[in-house]
Amino acid sequence: MSAEARCDLARTGLGILLLSLIGIACGKTSQNVPSTGQQAGNHAGGNGPGGVASAGSSLGGSGSTGTGATGTGGNEQLSRVDLPGVPIYTRVQRLTNTQWENAVADILLFREPHALAAQFTRPPRWVTAFDNNERILFVDSESFVDFESGAEAAAALATGSTPALAALYKGDDALGFVRTLGRRAFRRPLTVSEETKYEGVFALGERLYGAGFANGAALVIRAMLQSPHFLYRTELGPEGDPLNPYELASKLSFWLLGTTPSDALLDAAAAGKLASEDELVAIARQMLEEPRAAAVMRDFHSQLLGVEGLQNIRKERQPEYDAAINPELELASKAFFDFIFSSNFGLRELLTSTQAYVGPRLAPLYGAKPVAGDLELRDIGPSRKGYFMQIPFLVRWGEAEPNPLQRGWSLTNTVLCASPGSIESVPLPAVPPDRTNRQSITAYTEGCGGVCHRYIEPLGFALENFDSLGRERELDHGLPIDTTASFPFAEGVAQFADGAELMTIISRSAQAHTCYSKHVTSYALGRDVVESDRPLLESLAKVSLSHSLKDLVIALVRDPAFRTRKAGVP
Repeated sequence: MSAEARCDLARTGLGILLLSLIGIACGKTSQNVPSTGQQAGNHAGGNGPGGVASAGSSLGGSGSTGTGATGTGGNEQLSRVDLPGVPIYTRVQRLTNTQWENAVADILLFREPHALAAQFTRPPRWVTAFDNNERILFVDSESFVDFESGAEAAAALATGSTPALAALYKGDDALGFVRTLGRRAFRRPLTVSEETKYEGVFALGERLYGAGFANGAALVIRAMLQSPHFLYRTELGPEGDPLNPYELASKLSFWLLGTTPSDALLDAAAAGKLASEDELVAIARQMLEEPRAAAVMRDFHSQLLGVEGLQNIRKERQPEYDAAINPELELASKAFFDFIFSSNFGLRELLTSTQAYVGPRLAPLYGAKPVAGDLELRDIGPSRKGYFMQIPFLVRWGEAEPNPLQRGWSLTNTVLCASPGSIESVPLPAVPPDRTNRQSITAYTEGCGGVCHRYIEPLGFALENFDSLGRERELDHGLPIDTTASFPFAEGVAQFADGAELMTIISRSAQAHTCYSKHVTSYALGRDVVESDRPLLESLAKVSLSHSLKDLVIALVRDPAFRTRKAGVP
């Protein structure tokens, strides 16, 4: 790690003292953050969360504007997965706020959640597809204060009572405490030099705050939780070399469980049990069956599909819409993602399952019988296939009328990774009484050119039999609904009669599975994926086509892209 990267950690107060005690020298601050112009370019280029709102909030990220969209640019490259990323291959990856929270709780053996990171500064949104991307994880003056205050609060909780401290460490010797805590915090054994330095920190705590094991232990906790060795996960060394067992343990645990390696996993690393591909895969399979893995994959799908935006939906020109349904939209979405993962399903079922979670407010919109409790898994019939034909997705786009441009743009960008140029937010005109919504949109977008008509509208028009509240309909302004269209997939132009047939076609498309593999890989590696990654993505797509998300994860774990070092940006 460079001195510049380390020194973002040491800016004020006790943090400077503690870091100087463990031998970290400071230089200038370095931040890997795109400029405002770069952020805007990423919005247009499809680097936002699956395109759900990556063209900015004005595109209807809150579902409130009722705007349309006109595309610019676009060519035959839209018929293949777009890989426009700009990775920096930092190899010094900062923990996310969630990973920090989980890791602290596990290192200090907290028995209940404390939400210490709840008020931490969040990384900039919509710059990258996921919040664990290397390009937005850095330590500035605000996050430094977050980590310093968080470490102090965590230390106070861990040493504030005799039972809490006894649960953390049963002995009364400084060196034993330093070794035990250090291995958990740094995810490897401490060096002899580190042990000596942290014994010095322990002694300093007793000098500053009074004799007593708790005072020394508290200062050690504060120091270790502000150390770069805790805050960053590193993969330093020559390019192409295999990661060592401790590095693999950390990489695997933070990806699949969202937290630091367990004591048992560190023991396995110490015994060299992660050195072989088969041993690593066996551990990954065990992790995938843990409840925490389901939570991580729920987070992956939620970020990919912009689920947090469901809380902000407002439909000012749709008097039937009650924003009180918004929390249920989010809960139903996340429950469906859990169902897909826990049932050992994958992208195919995400796109084609006729089951959905229905709550008290969703049931009437589905035309379903009332729900007794909060959410129930129901079969919603063959006319609705997969998440993109469920109400949470459908209700998001549109105001008085459904917005096929936004629905189509989201599908094109999210599911097919075909970035149809930049999106300009413009108000949609009112639909004349003698026209359907589709006819009105078609006339309105005549000036858009081939991008709208070939790549955006077809996917949106396939969903026109669902109104702006996601309810199924047969007529629009008293006229028959037309859901027929065609789309130029990478495999060739395909025609479809409606959304259900479209989802079946997409579920069999190598383009869609390559796109999904792109998202999974980006989330797993914490970076953008680029053209040089295409062979990996196409290989993973073959797994996704016929297997589950869990199998896709295992295929990635087996690949050298996960298990070896990558050169960083000079």
